[in-house]
Amino acid sequence: MSTSSPSRLQGLQQLRFFAAFAVLVHHILEEASASPFAHLTPAIERVGASGVDVFFVISGFVMWHTTRGFSRSTSPKRFFVRRVSRIMPPYWACLALVVALRWTGALFKSMSIDGPRLVQSMLLLPPTTSGGMIWGVSWTLVYEFYFYLVCTAALLLPWEKCRTLFIAALLVALPFALNAAGARIQGGYYGNPIVAEFVFGIALGWAAPKLPKRRAAWLLLAVCAVLLYWASAASPDAATYGLRPSLRWWAWGLPATLAVAAFTMTNGIGGTTGRALIALGDSSYVLYLTHGLLMIAFARTIKAGVFHGSATLYAAAFVIACGAVVFAHGLHVVAERPLLAWFQRKEPRVRGSVLT
Repeated sequence: MSTSSPSRLQGLQQLRFFAAFAVLVHHILEEASASPFAHLTPAIERVGASGVDVFFVISGFVMWHTTRGFSRSTSPKRFFVRRVSRIMPPYWACLALVVALRWTGALFKSMSIDGPRLVQSMLLLPPTTSGGMIWGVSWTLVYEFYFYLVCTAALLLPWEKCRTLFIAALLVALPFALNAAGARIQGGYYGNPIVAEFVFGIALGWAAPKLPKRRAAWLLLAVCAVLLYWASAASPDAATYGLRPSLRWWAWGLPATLAVAAFTMTNGIGGTTGRALIALGDSSYVLYLTHGLLMIAFARTIKAGVFHGSATLYAAAFVIACGAVVFAHGLHVVAERPLLAWFQRKEPRVRGSVLT
């Protein structure tokens, strides 16, 4: 089966940064909304959450690419080990920091951490306790890990041509099976229609070699931006955390697919700016994991009444956003990148892969 050439995937690293930065801005604006000087609409505060949907589509795309269309040449064991070694060590390090801060009383003093909650957070299992996951952003990683398990099961299937269909069927059938078995919390969690965005990414991975390289790419991005904001503005919910599941999977999932398609059709932004964005894309996972720590500091300054006008509030928000990006990239260079390099030496790389 054909997969996208490495040159056509360069732009996706840039898109990864944009997606992580959108989530960062979303959380900053949510915190800023607690100030009496915040004047942005809920639609603007909400729309950045769609970066998660872009990540899910990218994930499906990458799964198709790194497995060469779920071909026989991909070892299920190597695939699973490689995916787990990519997301788990940085996540566990972040989780350990949060738990340590809680136990020392430095932060998170009101957080309750019991055995089941800790185990479920460590293993990225659907939370069964009222407190949910220990680190809030890890709810997306539960779906990511679930998708890796489903893809690994598909790679074990002897019929190569049926593997993609098997993934879609398993994503639909497993929640019903869990509900029938009495595991209703897990069935409800995995039954969130947002998992369709992984399938969108797989479908795009199949179609990518057939897409024109540059034609209409920027038009697609413009359409995507309009659709994402329209869905955010049209949401019937007052909450700004995102869209309701029945709406989100298509109202944000389909525009997110257009965004990934656009960045697949082009090498992204060129020159020095493009190289910088690719580097920031490399650190996007760390940015996603760690930006919540800076949100705590920002929330405390708002609560303390430090800001006395909209200008200072949003100037501080800008500084926080830049600081989160710089901090995450530094952490990627000194910690995440060496750690991933160590794991890659232990496990051979998938030849020709740009995204991991």
